[in-house]
Amino acid sequence: MEVLNVVAIIVAGLMVGSELAIAAFVHPTLDKLPDDVHQPAASALARVLGKFMPFWYILVFLLTLAEVVIQWHQSGRVPIWIATSAGLWMLASLYSIIALVPINNRIKSTPPPDWKMYRRRWDLLHRWRVVLLTIALAFLIVGFVSK
Repeated sequence: MEVLNVVAIIVAGLMVGSELAIAAFVHPTLDKLPDDVHQPAASALARVLGKFMPFWYILVFLLTLAEVVIQWHQSGRVPIWIATSAGLWMLASLYSIIALVPINNRIKSTPPPDWKMYRRRWDLLHRWRVVLLTIALAFLIVGFVSK
């Protein structure tokens, strides 16, 4: 059980850190580049992360859900902090699919002339996702500490 706790925190923490790095460092740096460099770099990142991140989101959700089920079976009660965290991970995934993936798909293929407007919109929505993911990670950690 302790190994699963550690794995869940590491995988979730790395994901939140990755998303935070994109919001705080990668995209602000890209924004300072000339458009002829910025746009191909943004497209390349959108393609790579668009393939990889869905699996990471699913993995974190499944690890968190596994924690809920195991603790529920062991104690007979639902671990509310971890269950809330699982719900937030699911919400973040749905939010990503509904709000961010369509913008990402426009940017990674043949970008429209107003691609920078889409990038700014994506960045704003992404910052809200980072907040949601950070809260989900905090709830997960509190759930493990408060057992």
